[in-house]
Amino acid sequence: MTDLHTPRAILAITIAAAVSCASFPLEAGTDEQFPSPVSGPGVEAIKKSQRKKIQRGWEEVIAGDLRAGRKRVARLGRLVPAQLLEYQIRLTEGGEDITDDLAAFCQEKPDYAAAWVTLSIAAERAGSELVALRAARRAGELWTASPWGDRAADLEQRWIRDRIEEAERLFGTGDLAAAMTELDAVRALDPQNREPILLTAKIALANDQIDRAVELLSELPDDPDARFLEGKIAESRQNWQSAMDSYSSLPEDYPERGSALQRAQIRWRLTLLPSHALQSMESDRITRGDLAVILVSIQPRLETLKGGPVPVMSDIVDYPGQREIITVVRLGIMNADRRGHLFYPDGEAALETIRGAIQRSRSLLGLPAPVWCEKSDVVGSACISMPSPTSGGSIVEAVLDVVSGAGS
Repeated sequence: MTDLHTPRAILAITIAAAVSCASFPLEAGTDEQFPSPVSGPGVEAIKKSQRKKIQRGWEEVIAGDLRAGRKRVARLGRLVPAQLLEYQIRLTEGGEDITDDLAAFCQEKPDYAAAWVTLSIAAERAGSELVALRAARRAGELWTASPWGDRAADLEQRWIRDRIEEAERLFGTGDLAAAMTELDAVRALDPQNREPILLTAKIALANDQIDRAVELLSELPDDPDARFLEGKIAESRQNWQSAMDSYSSLPEDYPERGSALQRAQIRWRLTLLPSHALQSMESDRITRGDLAVILVSIQPRLETLKGGPVPVMSDIVDYPGQREIITVVRLGIMNADRRGHLFYPDGEAALETIRGAIQRSRSLLGLPAPVWCEKSDVVGSACISMPSPTSGGSIVEAVLDVVSGAGS
């Protein structure tokens, strides 16, 4: 693998990535002033008088007197520090992109820190962020003192961390395209950074690009957050075994491991349920019998709890969900007409009945009460939405949420 910090690699990147637009002139007195060619590590050994002349020429350039600086450079011949000063004069004048020339110069003088700093500034001005960042990193390796030793960290803050933060904000507002623009820029600079990979995968999922998300997550083979997202993807595909495998591989102290694994295990168990239970869960408008079947099927511990005597209900004798109905009535989760010995299993379950049954069953299991959304069309992590009329799928989702704790 090529070392991206080597001068040769940076030169190759420069040739491939440098933009064609003209660079902008540096203004005297700005923070972007480049270092003196005779300062920092790696300066070629020259006579003291020559050193003073180059320093004086640099001071003239910084002060904005480019003509004086150029005259002084012309009298210094091919001294390496004088060559760098010439590049700095061209950079200050603007009007041309000197990134390639500077990269070649740095390749010839790989330990010349001031040259790497100047290359970084020139590349930034030309819009070549990748070259600018890598040149700054090389300069920082050579020259740890401020301000030039801090330049790479400053660029990383602006071009990586700040962009990730902005992408997260945009993702939160639903502006996925703008978030991706920020993340693409980050990944071009730091392709191994886990944060943009994870966020890009989440955006892919939001855009229903499942295969793309899986591809991205494969770049992070040992990352718990990536494994968690893979579990979510497996759930969306109803591949419960893969979901359980992903959640089981998470560290024991991973915050959502327990609830996610329990949810996947319950989903897996649902596939083993008898046909009448599956039919209840697939119903478009659930009946009272469907509600009883779903509650007990998802929360089988209810059948082990002590309750009242076994009720007699003549209208459930041949009903497929007879056992589940007896359980919910025996425990007081749902009511029956004890005088008429009827349950009315085929009657449509009212919203109030549904909410009350879920809440009472949860209480019997020692779980916190569910939090219901005030409006039926509101879905969020802090409450459970229950539409009316209610489908079997809605009941399943609601019970799974309260079982896993996601809605409490």
